[in-house]
Amino acid sequence: MRKAWRRAAVAALGGAAAIAAQLTATIPAQAASTPSISIAVTAKAKPVTGYVMVFYRSGAYSTASVHGTITGGAAGEVAALYGQQFPFKRAAVRLGSIRLTSSAKVSYAFKVTPTLVTKYDVRLFASTGSKAQIAISPLRVIFVQPGGATTGGPTKCGRPVCHETFRLWWIVPDSVLGVAMKDPIYAYFGINLGTVKVPPPPYWLYKNGGGAKVSGPHRVNAGEFETTVTYTFTIGYHSYYWLWIACGRDQMAKDGLGLPGYHGCGASRVPRTVTYLG
Repeated sequence: MRKAWRRAAVAALGGAAAIAAQLTATIPAQAASTPSISIAVTAKAKPVTGYVMVFYRSGAYSTASVHGTITGGAAGEVAALYGQQFPFKRAAVRLGSIRLTSSAKVSYAFKVTPTLVTKYDVRLFASTGSKAQIAISPLRVIFVQPGGATTGGPTKCGRPVCHETFRLWWIVPDSVLGVAMKDPIYAYFGINLGTVKVPPPPYWLYKNGGGAKVSGPHRVNAGEFETTVTYTFTIGYHSYYWLWIACGRDQMAKDGLGLPGYHGCGASRVPRTVTYLG
């Protein structure tokens, strides 16, 4: 399910769908005979292998910007943002628009809050009511990760056996809750034992290590479910340094969440330096 869980809680939940636009003119230039529209997408979360993503209902991490420039347009023409949401069976819909105030090269920016993976483009029209487009930008895609948090532990280990319990909360759109709950969750664990001094952290975390057990999903409400991860491992009377992580494998083609392809979740082991599992 697209994102790795560590000891700290995930970004705070919240946020609502929003869309806004900005328009700024640059130095006046001669309008081109054929207008052109550039487009890019950016978000607060760091891209993964070039994929731009947001986190569902996770405050500032829920929104992204669709921005670019329009060259060769004319004052009075209208630039409109269009979006087509997963599963891409319906035509793209207009999400917002701006009116050009000059024939200069202009910059635009739309703020968006997708709930499932969405394809965006910007189209130029002669007027608000016009249906014939003058120009269209290339497509850009923004991917969506589930929101959520983790609670519980780590507690101070008892000796000689340590018991740890974590609850993972997953926040997804209501429409895909049933599908998302079917995605398997994988738990990883790594430990180094020492003598007097605390050893360095383990580099490798192993699937099902530390006696890991993952409960089945429990529905909390229409768009939220939880799973529990427990670990039971022996430390004796050693000093120790242990780490854990859990993930769900991306299945974007089924639920519109996560990233395309395979990103390591479910492998026999992962390095502690991993920044994304899916």
